[in-house]
Amino acid sequence: MYPHLDWLSFTLEIEHEPITHEDLYHTARAVLRKVSNDHEAFVFDRRGFEPSTSRAPYRLCLERADHGIRVYSGSTTNTVLFECGGRSMPPLHGHDVAAAFVAPICHRMSRLDYAADIVCDTRPADFANERDSKAFRSISFIRSDTGETVYVGSPKSDRFCRVYRYNPPHPRSHLLRVEYVFKRGLARIAAEDLAESKSASHFAARLGRTWAFTHKVWQPDYYTDEKVKTASTTQRQEDTVAWLYKQVAPAVQRLMADGALDLNDWLQHVFALGPDGD
Repeated sequence: MYPHLDWLSFTLEIEHEPITHEDLYHTARAVLRKVSNDHEAFVFDRRGFEPSTSRAPYRLCLERADHGIRVYSGSTTNTVLFECGGRSMPPLHGHDVAAAFVAPICHRMSRLDYAADIVCDTRPADFANERDSKAFRSISFIRSDTGETVYVGSPKSDRFCRVYRYNPPHPRSHLLRVEYVFKRGLARIAAEDLAESKSASHFAARLGRTWAFTHKVWQPDYYTDEKVKTASTTQRQEDTVAWLYKQVAPAVQRLMADGALDLNDWLQHVFALGPDGD
């Protein structure tokens, strides 16, 4: 069993939004360098970047030549988003280097995927159905000509597990992959857990305990009753307050400037709502 980091997305704050792709390139390098030279070297890795299709709320996007990393900016958020896909992850597969990389940016994480590859003949459905808990009630099965995937937990939620394997002749058809996905606030908490874990096996064991997998092929070489942390009520409230300031306030400001929203009327509506928002 080979557990490893498989995907990272994180944002870093900047003082001025870049206007051109060249501005974005230099801004991204500079803000990464403030974290550490290792972070800059990992993302840029002496490889070229080319302009690519962006997505809201960002106007600009650069994609690394190997298609492993995309860098976004040019919005009203004063941030640069770094999206590091599985193709870029091998330098961070070792636990110590992965923990050192995520530690200073835990609070800026927006997505974290952690995978375990297992050499076996087990089908995803058989693996996923052997659990001793109903904590994740949503489960879905997808089969195609290329392989089989099971989602334990809703793919629309902030955390779920994807269990899949490819059919032959795919070069990875001999592997069962168990992939844990964390988004938004739960990605930040998972990153903190990863940074504090003793080893890759320790973190994988906590993930397996959280989803309560009991299949015999799940052998993380570490025993623990611990689960990965979840957001407390206070943390969820803090995330909501941050969202109000960073997302809602600028949107309200734009609507007021366009004459589409009367602030007094809107505030009266807010204060007229009941304690449950009714």
